Amino acid sequence: MRLVRLGALFGSVVLLVATSVSMVNKRSELRAEQDARVVAAALIAEQSVEATLLRAEAVAETASVALDPSKIAASFGDITSVCVRSGTSEQCTGVDLLAVAAFGVAAEKSVELGGRAVAVVDAPSDSALVVARGDSTVAIQLPMEALIGSTASALMEEYGTELVVELVADAPPSTPELDSIGIDGRRVAATAINVPGGGAIVVTTSVSDDVGLVGDSLLLYAALLALGTVLVGLAGWTFLMDRRSLERRATTDELTGLVNRHEFERHTMEMLQDASRTGAGACMMLIDLNGFKQINDTLGHQFGDLVLRAAAQRLREAVRDTDIVGRWGGDEFVILLPGIEDGTAVRNSAERIGTCLSSTPIVGDVSISAAVGAALYPRHGATLDDLIRAADVAMYGAKSSGVTHRLADVMTTEMAMEAQMSASGYAGPDRRRPSGDATRDF
Repeated sequence: MRLVRLGALFGSVVLLVATSVSMVNKRSELRAEQDARVVAAALIAEQSVEATLLRAEAVAETASVALDPSKIAASFGDITSVCVRSGTSEQCTGVDLLAVAAFGVAAEKSVELGGRAVAVVDAPSDSALVVARGDSTVAIQLPMEALIGSTASALMEEYGTELVVELVADAPPSTPELDSIGIDGRRVAATAINVPGGGAIVVTTSVSDDVGLVGDSLLLYAALLALGTVLVGLAGWTFLMDRRSLERRATTDELTGLVNRHEFERHTMEMLQDASRTGAGACMMLIDLNGFKQINDTLGHQFGDLVLRAAAQRLREAVRDTDIVGRWGGDEFVILLPGIEDGTAVRNSAERIGTCLSSTPIVGDVSISAAVGAALYPRHGATLDDLIRAADVAMYGAKSSGVTHRLADVMTTEMAMEAQMSASGYAGPDRRRPSGDATRDF
């Protein structure tokens, strides 16, 4: 994909240079301009198809059964069909896409990828099928007419570039270098987009090879410049999307969608720096799911992953928009609550979190509870490590005593704490337990 985008940028430069040369009416270079134009058109169509598939995959991954399928279909055009199913509830805008042959292949691959959307060619219907099978199942059928964006289609139609899109069940073993050739008085360029779930989308563009007065018209020059500009824009957009995707992967836990440990530490360090200047307080909570290992051992890791995703969603719902929820590791989560400075506010927040997790079954008929440990800045620590240690000891105390939550107490002596830890066998996550701290219920 990176080579394709670099090729798109290179093609746009070639296209613009050929346009400048053709303006001095050099016929030998008008042919080069034609070739660049048809190659650029093929690249634009290719980029448009890829952008449409990416958008459909993003919609399929984020859609839920509460969303009207007709609204999803409308965003891609009236000829698009959509089905959304969750449990026994199913809504479709037209044909039942879950019954077509290609659905099974795409659904299986989506499950293997943890619910991520997968595109596959459905040759019998001349369409691409995008399927995401997570908490809900979403299927989007994109006929070949819907794969090309309206802007790209309008440019090709207005300036005489003909476009043919074909969907084939068997992807070619390799994609040849994109180039134009002469066929029956036309300059033709073709490229194939391999679909990850199976099949390929073949895009063919062509223009007349006449380099007479039509080739020298100002309208043609404008068309070439427009095509080059659109190509650069599409290539730049895909580069931007890749960069954003890399940034998300670097800062987000892939399973739960929460901020990952590194990003949570960064947010916490920034908050502590601000708090040291302003004198504001904050609360650090460490949450451990009770009985999660037993769920993993008895129901399997895939079911355990569903529990972690559901727990992450409930934690987000239980806190304020200004609070930061992250996954610390395994079945442990962390929450940073700026502005929380007293035990009453901590108790209210912790009880709300515990109730949100345990009030109803979290996945299917499986219920879960949690132990919540909390530490206040600056009372229990002025650094990230100090707060994590204090909250961790408090969480361990809550788990050991069978209560839902506990607030860290001011450190006593290291000798007393070491004795407590030695007697209980307590080691802490990543061995990052404090050397001395007592805990109390709150």
